[in-house]
Amino acid sequence: MTWFAEGEHVGLRALRADDIPRWAQWFNDPAVTAELNKGLYPNTEASQAQFFERIHASRQDVLLGIATRPAGDLIGVIGLHHIDWVHRRADISIVIGEASAHGQGFGTAAIRLIAAHAFDALNLHKVTAGMRATNVGSRRAFEKAGFVLEATIRESYWHRDRFVDEWRLGLLAEEWRG
Repeated sequence: MTWFAEGEHVGLRALRADDIPRWAQWFNDPAVTAELNKGLYPNTEASQAQFFERIHASRQDVLLGIATRPAGDLIGVIGLHHIDWVHRRADISIVIGEASAHGQGFGTAAIRLIAAHAFDALNLHKVTAGMRATNVGSRRAFEKAGFVLEATIRESYWHRDRFVDEWRLGLLAEEWRG
C-alpha cells in the first residue's frame, strides 16, 4: 500500500477506479447520506466515475481515500476543494462511508492528515468546512482536529421537512502549527 499520508490507525491514499463501486454504494445508502446533499439524487457507478475523472483532472481539488492501517480497507473519502491559490484557502469535504467505522475517530484523524497536507505541502493559509447544523458528529470531528466555529448561517439547507442552519468552521495555518 502506498500511503499519501499516514496516521496510527488511518491513512490517506489515492483513489482508484476499482474504488468507484464501493464509493457509489455509500452515496446511495440513506444512513450514510442522511446529513449530506449527496443522497438527494440516485448515484450510479457511471456518474461517480465521471466525478472521479473530473476531480482527478482538477487543479482546484484533491480527493483521497481514507483507509484503515495497516490493512488498507477503504472506509471513506476526504478532499480539499475550491482551492484558491491566490488567497491560499480551501474547503474540506469528508464522508466515512463504512458504518462499522463510525464513531471510532477515523474522521478526526483523516481531517488532521488532510489539514497537515494543506498547510505543510500546499502552503495554504486557511481551511474551512461546512455542514448542516444537524450534523453534530461532523462538527465534533472538526473541532477535535482544531477547527473553530466561525459562523452559523441561518436556514441555509432544506433538510427533510424544514430549513436548517449551516455551521462554518475554520482553521488557520498558525493555529495548526501552534
